This record gives sequence, C-alpha cells and structure tokens, in this order.
Amino acid sequence: MNIIVPKHSGFCYGVRRSVSEAFKLADEKHTYMYGEVVHNPSVVADLSTFNIKLIHSLDEIPTGEAAKVLIRAHGVPADVLDEAQARGLTVIDMTCPHVKKIHAVVAYASTRGLDVIVCGTPNHPETLGIISRVTTQRLIVKDVDEAKKVIPAIHFSPLGVCLVAQTTHNKETYEKLHHFLANECPNMPLLEPHNTICEATAFRQNELRELAQTADACIIVGGKNSSNVTKLYEIASEYCVNTRHIESAEELDASEIKNARTVIVTGGASTPNDAVHTVVEKLKEGA
Repeated sequence: MNIIVPKHSGFCYGVRRSVSEAFKLADEKHTYMYGEVVHNPSVVADLSTFNIKLIHSLDEIPTGEAAKVLIRAHGVPADVLDEAQARGLTVIDMTCPHVKKIHAVVAYASTRGLDVIVCGTPNHPETLGIISRVTTQRLIVKDVDEAKKVIPAIHFSPLGVCLVAQTTHNKETYEKLHHFLANECPNMPLLEPHNTICEATAFRQNELRELAQTADACIIVGGKNSSNVTKLYEIASEYCVNTRHIESAEELDASEIKNARTVIVTGGASTPNDAVHTVVEKLKEGA
C-alpha cells in the first residue's frame, strides 16, 4: 500500500498560533477560552484537563472576576470584544491575521455604503464575526445555488456590493459565486470582489484535488464540526468514491481499504499532525 500525506496537511499558521497560546495559559487560574480554540475534539479535550475553561458567553465569567479570555482563531463578533473591554477583562486575541484582514475589508466597505456578501458557512463562528463588522445590508451564502435563489430578489445599495469569502471555504465555490454575481445579477450595480480564502486553505484544496484523482482511497482526518476539514472531504469525494472522514485513528476500519494500492491521508488546518501520523501508522500495521 502506497500511503501519501500531502505536503499541506495539519495545523495552519493561525491555528498553530492560537493553540500554542492556549496551552501557555492552561495552568493559569481564571482563564477562559471563548468558543473552541480550534474545531478539533482532541485538542479541546486536552485543554479541558487543565485550568482553562471553555465558555460560549462572557456571562459565564463571574462578575468582578479579573479573568483572562482567549479569543479563538475564528475570531468573535465585535460586541464580544466591546463587552470584554467594558468589564475590564484581559483579552488575549488570537484571531487569525487572515480573518482580521476580512474584518477590516468589510468594515471599510460598509463605511463607504457598500452592502456585503460573505461566501461561507452560515452560523460558523468566523462568518458571524465577519458580518458583525458590517453596518449596511449583509448576507451569507454558502454557494452559487443558494445565491441564485435569493440574490435576484434583493435590492442592493446603489453604491455596490463587497464580496468576501470565509477563509476556509471552497475556492471553486467562491469563484462560481463571483462569476454569477458579476455576470448574471443586473440588480447589483457594482461588485467589489475580494478573494479572502487563506492561501494555506487554497494550497490544501488544490493539492488534494490533484492527488485524489489518482487515489484508490482518501482519508480525511479532523473534527466533524470543522469547516475546513469538511471542505476537504467534499473535494476528495468528487474524485475518489472511497473517501472517509474520521476524527481519529480509532474510527478507522482498515479492512474497508485493505485492497487499496494508493491511499491519501490528510488533515485540515485544524487537525494536529499527530492525528494524521497515528492514522498512517495504523494503516501500515494493517497492510
């Protein structure tokens, strides 16, 4: 069995930075993690064994407590930061720099009177953080099919529309949406597109898309609630019927791919390298 791990696999820069900071704070008292620092169950489970506490609202912090709050790589809505400052909490902002760039782009577009469309996953922490920086009309669409249903009926600002993408969204999905908005929407007087998909995400997707076409099986390792991992699974499934999405090696049934000659094993930007390595070792043992 030929097992291939793509070059672009495992933690990206933003996630590595956020997780590293979380573990530095893990032994300190009165320390909280706002939302999962990364959408990976093994990492969150490891952090839970220390003093750092997972919260989903600042109301979970006792009033008057001199607490530290770690902001996850996905970022948070603007009002969360405002409230933390008003309460005198120490904020350790580990929002990915690429996500912060999108915040700046949409905020600036909004001040110029442009509406904003985010190509991304509805209700994902990153997209919710992005639209919170918009004071004009805002909309989240996951793909061009959804856009075709809702966009034609919307009255947009005569000044135009700013288009951005969730950093971990499917690159091809964004490009199709961009083409539709630019060429088939007469109700959109001006489109200002920004391809804000992270380069690390684009590299992973392009590399996997190429490798999956030559594979007998693909194994995508990472959290089931991770957007970037889910996108990798969707891409691999387009080209390789025998594609599996697992969170850990314990979920792998090696017998299902025992006859595969070439197997791709990769992790998303939120997947620890060790998790991918463990899957590879299990495959070698069963080969």
